[in-house]
Amino acid sequence: MPYKPVAFLATGAIAVLIVAGCSKGSDQSTTTTSTTATSAPAAMSTTAASTAMSGAAPQGDPARGKTIFSANCSACHGATGTEGGVGPSLKNEKSRKNYAQTIAWIHNPTPPMPKLWPSPLNDKDVQDVAAYVQSL
Repeated sequence: MPYKPVAFLATGAIAVLIVAGCSKGSDQSTTTTSTTATSAPAAMSTTAASTAMSGAAPQGDPARGKTIFSANCSACHGATGTEGGVGPSLKNEKSRKNYAQTIAWIHNPTPPMPKLWPSPLNDKDVQDVAAYVQSL
């Protein structure tokens, strides 16, 4: 029974992410390409996200994340993520979501944001994009 607090926290985090989601009503289903082609199993992602919530997970690489963001996210969020457009500006996103919440959002976004994980983005890609978004 020691897993109830972790499940409760994870459920709460998902609920917060759903409520705080992208609120723009336009379609973000733009086709994009990724800089990587590998994907990781969902169980690994859940473990990484719960570890990140506890603060024990290493942060991603924001420089690599910027490259991945440019290839996969900039069509909706702008070239640097701060312009907005079809998708909202991500400037100061760290005041709305922490690193773990950003990873969880990319893994399981609500429409109109497209689901880019586990393909074309893998877990490392998501961690790096989350680190870049947190730096905006």
